[in-house]
Amino acid sequence: MFEEINRFVNWMRRRNPEAHTWQDYRCDLQQFAASVGEKPPERVTIGEIDEFVSQQAALGYTAATINRRLAAIQSLYAFLTDDNSDLVCPVLPHRHTLRQRKRLPRPVASADLQAFFAAIADVRDRAMFLLMLRCGLRLSEVARLQRRDLYLDETPPRLLLLGKNNKERIVYLSDQVMLSLRAYLAVRPVVASDFVFLSYQQEGLSTTAIHKRLLLYCQQAGVKLTAHQLRHTFANDLVSAAVPVTTIQKLLGHAWLTTTQTYVAANDRQVQQDFYAATAILEGWQ
Repeated sequence: MFEEINRFVNWMRRRNPEAHTWQDYRCDLQQFAASVGEKPPERVTIGEIDEFVSQQAALGYTAATINRRLAAIQSLYAFLTDDNSDLVCPVLPHRHTLRQRKRLPRPVASADLQAFFAAIADVRDRAMFLLMLRCGLRLSEVARLQRRDLYLDETPPRLLLLGKNNKERIVYLSDQVMLSLRAYLAVRPVVASDFVFLSYQQEGLSTTAIHKRLLLYCQQAGVKLTAHQLRHTFANDLVSAAVPVTTIQKLLGHAWLTTTQTYVAANDRQVQQDFYAATAILEGWQ
């Protein structure tokens, strides 16, 4: 299975090297390969997909993450059928796809944020997580960030990202993020890799490695939060500051305004203020 996955990932990389989607597929399919081992694709059973889904759920992965990994498996099998038309994908959407509950985004409490960042002494990690909190970067975008994406000496300083669905967006940098990035870049090893954030092997960090660092700091700080919650908090702070929803959409890189509007729905402070201001006027005649 490992050989087939490598062929598929290399094909994706050649097809669209700038998208970096192949990195996400590689991580997802490595999880799958670890579950089924060296078994060839045609011998993987529906029952083993059942077991894979159960394992992933037991490890604490969300329904969205598990469904994304199932989609990666389906893409792998679709690729392999070019060479073997008799190959049948063992993923059955009606059986294996998990129902995803739609929740309003929850920001991280201020006290939890303070405890979390107080636990981070590493300048690299501090810069990574501040990019999520203060600029709204996705975990995958932090992992993919390359030196050519940095425009730190421009006015204003910014990043140029190729985000989800190959959507390009400009990310502006706050003073806090700029200081943190410069502190890291000053000690970053001088190596050939173009990735901004490097592992101890001086290669680009994987999303899994960044996630593990986040879990480590959460454990040390005694808090629970996710990388996506840091992004949620950024959006919530913008809503609280009365930033127009169309501006928030551009800053977050959302393709659809309805996605951004979930953050507005989650923050009802302004709704409350508008309601009581209106009722004070309407009831003033009594």
